[in-house]
Amino acid sequence: MNLQLRRLGWDESFQLSFETINDGAFIPARVIRENKGQYIVNTGDGESVARMSGVALHGAMTSSGIPTVGDWLAVERVPGSEDLVIHSILPRKSFFERQAAGNESKNQSVAANFDYLFLVSGLDGDFNLRRIQRYLSLAWNSQAQPVIILNKADLLEDLAEILSEVKKMAMGVPVFTISAMVPESLRCLDDFFEEGKTVVLLGSSGVGKSSLVNALLGEERLATRAIRAADCRGRHTTTWRELLLIPRGGMLIDLPGMRELQLTGESGGIEKTFADVERFVNQCRFRNCRHQGEPGCAVAEAIENGQLESDRYHQFMKLRRESSRARVRQAARKKTMNAKQKKNQDKERFFKEIAIQNRRNAKAKRKFDW
Repeated sequence: MNLQLRRLGWDESFQLSFETINDGAFIPARVIRENKGQYIVNTGDGESVARMSGVALHGAMTSSGIPTVGDWLAVERVPGSEDLVIHSILPRKSFFERQAAGNESKNQSVAANFDYLFLVSGLDGDFNLRRIQRYLSLAWNSQAQPVIILNKADLLEDLAEILSEVKKMAMGVPVFTISAMVPESLRCLDDFFEEGKTVVLLGSSGVGKSSLVNALLGEERLATRAIRAADCRGRHTTTWRELLLIPRGGMLIDLPGMRELQLTGESGGIEKTFADVERFVNQCRFRNCRHQGEPGCAVAEAIENGQLESDRYHQFMKLRRESSRARVRQAARKKTMNAKQKKNQDKERFFKEIAIQNRRNAKAKRKFDW
């Protein structure tokens, strides 16, 4: 196996998937960066520009069918060109997506094939436990291990209280306190950056992701900007998604800061993030209990006797309602897409039948003229 590919995260599972589709002309490549319909990929021998073939692009009905940073691809060299053509995306071992910002019902692919998802939060005026809960609810759906990173620890003299709150909320998810400006504080993250392993950095603007990337790279690779003093909100510094090789080993996918992170409709992540709430919900006497005064409601009893915090329960219900609305919107969009696809197929079939009939008529005419 190519050692450079192995460093990029290539392993036996990807090799097996690749062999099942390779006709001898394909080579594997990993997406390093996206750029308006074209992709910068690494084949192990260097970086190249790749674009999707017409067939692959036509078959991509959703965003998950379009390559994203971290994806492994089967590509083919274009004769007489240095560019590559993307024929297919290899099965992903992990995948993170979010609902597109605004009122759109479609999902947006963010990153693929990573081992750890670092949820970075700044310990400044913009610190928010509910935001971390929201990030965790999405992170668990990715099939990778979430890790909570509390940055800017140097701004607080006493971390004990906040750290205790976060660990209690995290339900067993690893939690680390660091300062991107203090290199020694990053040693606790060394075990995550093994050769072939990929880490994704996720967080809102201003949490210090760019500073953390620079510290891990050992160079000022990314520009950093001061946060607004009025509300401690950051300004977007990173404006694209990119996979970076870490000198000590491993890789890092840096994502732009997210102003808005809506749920995608999957409920599994919420159940894991709020496993304690889910446990009480399942203990209610009635399956359709609304937890609003019904007899035998285990949730109400847990809140009353102090086993469950009311605020945590309400956040659980809020995210579950949001996830349910997202599922309804996506189901409607899927129905519309299926109808559109069927209409296009009917149109293609109609014109194909006309073309066949025209060829038959032409053949019959030639026979008659002869």
